[in-house]
Amino acid sequence: MTNVPVSGNDLNSMQPKPLTAPGPAPVSGGVLSRMPVGRKIMLGSLLMGSMYLAVVGGVGYLVNANLQTLNQNIQGQRMLLPSSTLMQNTQLLRLSSVNLLSGKADARDANTQQRQALGAALADLKKRAEAASQPQLVKEIQAIQTALQNFNRQVDAGAYTAVQAQARATAILNDQVIPLFGSIAQYTKLRYINPSAGGASDTSHLMEIISTMPRNMPEAGSIVSQSVRLSNAVGAKGKPIPASLQTEARLRYEASNAALQRMLSTVDASTENSAALSAQLKPTLQELKSSSTALFGEVKRGLVDSKTLNTDAATIMAALPAYNKAVFATLDNSIKALGTVLEKDKQTSQNQLIAAIVFPLLVLLLTTLLLRTIIRGITSPLRRLTEASVAMERGEVGHTLPVTTQDEIGTLTHAFNSASSQLKLNADRSAQELAESQRLQANIGEFLDVTMDIAEGDLTKKGKVTEDVLGNVVDSINLMTEELGGTLKTVQSASLSMTDGSRQMLATTEAIQGGASMTAAEASRVAQQVQQITDQVRRMAQDAQASAETARQALLASEQGQEAVTNTLEGMHNIRREVQGIAKRIKNLGDRSLEIQEIVDTISQIARQTNLLALNASIEAAGAGEAGGRFSIVADEVRKLADVSSQATGRIAGLIKNVQAEIQDVIASVEDGTREVEQGYRVAGSAGERLREIGTLTQQTAQYAEGIAASTQNQVQGIEQVDSAVQQIASIAQESRQSVEQGREAAERLEKLSEQLNTSLARFRLPA
Repeated sequence: MTNVPVSGNDLNSMQPKPLTAPGPAPVSGGVLSRMPVGRKIMLGSLLMGSMYLAVVGGVGYLVNANLQTLNQNIQGQRMLLPSSTLMQNTQLLRLSSVNLLSGKADARDANTQQRQALGAALADLKKRAEAASQPQLVKEIQAIQTALQNFNRQVDAGAYTAVQAQARATAILNDQVIPLFGSIAQYTKLRYINPSAGGASDTSHLMEIISTMPRNMPEAGSIVSQSVRLSNAVGAKGKPIPASLQTEARLRYEASNAALQRMLSTVDASTENSAALSAQLKPTLQELKSSSTALFGEVKRGLVDSKTLNTDAATIMAALPAYNKAVFATLDNSIKALGTVLEKDKQTSQNQLIAAIVFPLLVLLLTTLLLRTIIRGITSPLRRLTEASVAMERGEVGHTLPVTTQDEIGTLTHAFNSASSQLKLNADRSAQELAESQRLQANIGEFLDVTMDIAEGDLTKKGKVTEDVLGNVVDSINLMTEELGGTLKTVQSASLSMTDGSRQMLATTEAIQGGASMTAAEASRVAQQVQQITDQVRRMAQDAQASAETARQALLASEQGQEAVTNTLEGMHNIRREVQGIAKRIKNLGDRSLEIQEIVDTISQIARQTNLLALNASIEAAGAGEAGGRFSIVADEVRKLADVSSQATGRIAGLIKNVQAEIQDVIASVEDGTREVEQGYRVAGSAGERLREIGTLTQQTAQYAEGIAASTQNQVQGIEQVDSAVQQIASIAQESRQSVEQGREAAERLEKLSEQLNTSLARFRLPA
């Protein structure tokens, strides 16, 4: 043991040093980690507010888009009323033009008024289409203007007959005026859902009426022109109606009545599903029903259901004005009701847009004020905590902060106050401990002198026991020194005894080492023999496994062959069924050929009778002289035709007999094929049975081979376990030999250590 001198500086270094607060830890992270808490809260609030504004903006966009669509709808509705006027005046123009070309004196003034009304309606329509920025509608309106102008010029020039003028005006009405309603609905987005679907709105019902009525009004109104034409063809009242005219009248009536019923059912369905529409459309609907009943009832009673004509053109025409007025009043009221509904929807959308802008702004303002209050409530206590923490870092302990909240910040403030009080107590306690440490330092100096003597080997020295903490330590060291002296005496005696024992152990380990070497050699030889046996059994196991795999392949091949035979049986069964069906159809074909033969015989008889009849007609014509000359020519032609028919039937009869003979041959061939298919089916069935037996035997063989392979594999595993055990024995023997050698080396080291221990113990002064 070396002596370690202790200086006064070393004593000072052992004094407790005052604790210093560590500097601020480096902050890791990006800009967000260096940002104040208030700004972080404000940033999060701005992100949430941005998301809120984005959602509100999306809602406002949708509401505004709906409002824009409603504005387009309203523009389309405002174009529908002039379109109704255009349609009505086009029909009136057709009637007045026909009357004008027919020579009626009062038709000129009516025709002029209708032309003016059409011009005003088209101008209004064009103006509205241009204001709505709908160039396609403008083109269609200009096309209608051009068509009507050309029509009027042809009427004024007398280039049309009354029938041609009616046809041309009807074409303009059907091809250009009526499709204008659909174009307006398309270009102004006046779309509608199926009114029969659940949740259909008033707009949907009204658009169904506006779409249905223009399409069916010409068909329903044609009852007048067709009935007038047919009544004029019959003549005066009381005359019988020819069957052909009555049939035509019935067909015309049914087509017009079907168009009328489509219009009435559409309006009825709309009024039944909406109380508001019922109040607006019921009056004109009742007028339409009563006027159509009068008009259609007159046609039905006087022309369709009567054998004699019980009406006339004047009576039918008298019912037309009331019907036309009711039809167009219903259409116009539907268009006006659509405008009311659209204006109401527009007002609702405007209110929604205002609510979508104002309400979110109010919510955002209130949220901002509340957030500002919350941020102040968080940042003010945090700022006070931060200032007090910085002062504590400078060593100014004892600060306390007022606890103004009961949340996490209040808990943190309370914890800070407790920590500050505890730090103040610790500082006072440190001052007391400093005085005690100075007294302790003096006692330690005295005790160090004693310990220096003890360190030099004098175990008879003892330290002074004081009343402080060091007294217990000195007392313990004194006791330890006494016990150490006694222990060293005992160790000295044991060291002498250990030297003798280590020599004896060294001789014993040499004998054990020789036996362990022999054991390890024998274990290695046995391990080699077991390894050879293991290799042989493993090769047997591989051969058994290959045999089992071959058996499984044979089983798989037999199963595939059995499946192929099964498929062959199914295919032959299908062939047998198809051949039987072909035989049945060919037999039916033979029966049909017999029926054809009967028809040919009938035709042949008709030809013979026709020939005889033509001969009799020729005789009668010859007896009639010159008056029967032309009839004689016809009779000759009929007789020639009968001869040709007779010759053709003869050829057909010959062909049918050939076909029947060939059909009989085919039937015989099909029956032979059916028998051969039956024979093949039985042979294939027998082959399938044999393959199933082979598959059963192969499966048993595969099972036996797999059992042998499994048993051989178990033997391999057992021998491998024996091999592993022998290897372990050899390893253990080798380890035992190594352990004996290590023990011998340890005995030698122990002998040297005991000698060194005796040498070291000789320097100590031990108590008597």
